Amino acid sequence: MNNTVMCIQGPPGSGKTYTASHTIVDLLKQKKRIGITSNSHKAIENLLEAVSKECKNQQVGLNAAKIGGKNYVRAGVEHFKDSGSYLQKSPRSYNLIAGTAWLFSAQDAEGLLDYLFIDEAGQVCLANIVAMSQATKNLVMLGDQMQLEQPCQGTHPEDSAKSCLEYYLQDHATIPPELGIFLGTTWRMHPDLCALISSAVYENRLLAEPGNVNQQLIPPPELCERFKKRAGISWLPVVHDGNTQASEEEADEIKRLVADLLKCKISDKSGVERQMRIDDILIVAPYNMQVRMIEETIPAAQVASVDKFQGREAAVVILSMCASDGNASPRGISFLFNKNRLNVALSRAKALAIVVGHPGLADTACSSLAQIRCLNFFNKIVEQSALQVDTSSRSK
Repeated sequence: MNNTVMCIQGPPGSGKTYTASHTIVDLLKQKKRIGITSNSHKAIENLLEAVSKECKNQQVGLNAAKIGGKNYVRAGVEHFKDSGSYLQKSPRSYNLIAGTAWLFSAQDAEGLLDYLFIDEAGQVCLANIVAMSQATKNLVMLGDQMQLEQPCQGTHPEDSAKSCLEYYLQDHATIPPELGIFLGTTWRMHPDLCALISSAVYENRLLAEPGNVNQQLIPPPELCERFKKRAGISWLPVVHDGNTQASEEEADEIKRLVADLLKCKISDKSGVERQMRIDDILIVAPYNMQVRMIEETIPAAQVASVDKFQGREAAVVILSMCASDGNASPRGISFLFNKNRLNVALSRAKALAIVVGHPGLADTACSSLAQIRCLNFFNKIVEQSALQVDTSSRSK
């Protein structure tokens, strides 16, 4: 790279953080000064942690400054409460500097870096990256515009509402070779689950690592009918009426489902089997009201909205759709059936993703082409789940 921009698109489980951390360490060996930024300190610290570990593995000297956020204590990393206290020292004495856009858009940061890595670039707004660009010779954007979008409020003319990654890739679902690098292997998902997501979201370019085929649910004999499908994606219909943001019927069904899953075993990439644990299951819901209802119904479970679970993974994911009628959903069809949000929710699973919802959702009436596109992915989920989780042999 020479005074330019590059993008690394990392679909779910494709090793984006691994790739970025190894790249950064290689650049540190070349005596380059690196910056790490994102919208959140959590994302910044996640990549900084990976870099720190790899520097230790390769015995590369790390003299890093982390600016802002909560106190961050790591070997080779000095934490500063704010940019003012950092700038009072000698900024150019550090070989790695980590902070938000406020740090790198400051006038004092001009020409500070050789490379600036923007993590979760699909959520970093275009204006921020323009402001930060004055701090560096080269920009490396890390992310996936097909996962969660940037939070956006108000009205923005033309392309100014887009994230930097959306703007860079325009309408491409996957990055063309001339624009950057597509990480085309998922090290997380079973091939059956990967195949659905790859065809619906990633233009069939995402493939599962061969060993992922061994990641399967192994039910005991009495539950073989209950779990006809051991990997991939399953559709579990639950009839209810009048629900918009929460469904007691789905919460009760998920409670029974979790109880049965805990009687099963799970096998890993090597084919080694072990008993399922509660932390092998993630439960996702679109609305916080349903999250709270499931938390009350299954106190020990890991339950959250899609936004909270990005970056997480588990053997089994359960997605509760909770609405009885797609058109009555408070935030509309474009939220409930959003392709990016469904992609993030389902791709947390290593072996099996189970979608729980009202059977009538597949027949939701659409009034625009955009709504049809939203519903299309959900209908693919239902159609390709021919071997469903069986509700006729529930544990009592």
